[in-house]
Amino acid sequence: AHLAALTIDAAPDRMVTPELEIALLNHVDAHAIGIFKQDVMTHMLGEETPRTEASFDLRSTMVMDMIMEAFDTLFQRQPRTIEVIGRSPKDARVVVSVVFDEAPLRREMLGFSKRILALSLVISFITAALVFFSLRLQLVRPMQQITASMTQFRRAPVETPVFPASRRRDEIGTAMRELAAMQQDLKTALKQKTRLATLGAAVSKVNHDLRNTLATASLVYDTLSRSTDPDVKRVMPTLFRSLDRAVNICTQTLNFTQEHPPVQKEPVNLRLMVEEIVDEIDTGFFPAESIPEIAVDIDPELSVALDPHQFHRVLVNLARNALEAGATRIRFAAQQRPYGTEILIEDNGPGIPETVQATLFKPFAGSTKAAGTGLGLAIAKELVHGHGGTIELAHTGSTGSGFRILLPGAV
Repeated sequence: AHLAALTIDAAPDRMVTPELEIALLNHVDAHAIGIFKQDVMTHMLGEETPRTEASFDLRSTMVMDMIMEAFDTLFQRQPRTIEVIGRSPKDARVVVSVVFDEAPLRREMLGFSKRILALSLVISFITAALVFFSLRLQLVRPMQQITASMTQFRRAPVETPVFPASRRRDEIGTAMRELAAMQQDLKTALKQKTRLATLGAAVSKVNHDLRNTLATASLVYDTLSRSTDPDVKRVMPTLFRSLDRAVNICTQTLNFTQEHPPVQKEPVNLRLMVEEIVDEIDTGFFPAESIPEIAVDIDPELSVALDPHQFHRVLVNLARNALEAGATRIRFAAQQRPYGTEILIEDNGPGIPETVQATLFKPFAGSTKAAGTGLGLAIAKELVHGHGGTIELAHTGSTGSGFRILLPGAV
């Protein structure tokens, strides 16, 4: 519009013919054009200006106003003649006023909107496809592989190969590596369980035969004990104790290979349980001057929710271990803590060697005795864990050792 109005400067006497004026306005699709400098009209095309239904001043219109006016034009049903006022893009000092029909502008805006919509749809489809294939490659396929491996491993854990560890550094890679490690650990545990089952069957037969042998030896021992031969009197007690120790080892191994029944908790007075255990501890093989001293430092009113049969076995194992290690004094103590019940079993034995402490609760590895199996503490740990508690070596040294049991809550 600014360029069309400037043609007046090239016309003689700054006057253009009506035909040229119409041609210039038709090229601009306008009814009238006005050029202003410092609020003074300097050029004018179009003498007969139709009445305008709306006027838009681009100099003071905000962005949100322009957006609303654009939507108003798009949804305008009736043809209107409008006036648009704004600064010339070629000369900011010049203000241009253009009067034109709104219908052509609306058609161009609708066409532009359709092209933008089509382009947006194409971009959306391309973006969606890229996102889909990226998610499928980075998330869905790995999760499908993990799920398939877990399902196959559940059906045949021994025959299924271990899931290959991934080098990915994200959470999916971590899940893959953890799954591979878990499967490897489960395979090892299943193989160990199979070996233990086989061992249990074998030990059961050996235990039965040894018990028969011990029964026979007991009868022979009663007969030979009346013998006056000093060699017989010297050998027979050793032989009897050796057979008894062999039966005890087989019994412990057999008990370890058997699955423990579910924990049946009930309110138990802990002091009464410990006093019963003290009465039941077999000290017959100690000389009279070496009978151990057993102290009970437990509140008579302390009651704990536990399985009396299984926990009885835990305390007996710990007490017997202390006595067999050479302890002459055992102390049972218990206190109620904010996090549960703390039970402490202490002795004055020779202590536990540092080389054994790392494997203290592992079966067949944590024994400090040459003839021991290392199953007593392993069984105790398993039973305590079944109660939702923990067992640990509280302290050890030349003055004795102590084991701490933490049970969740009290009655």
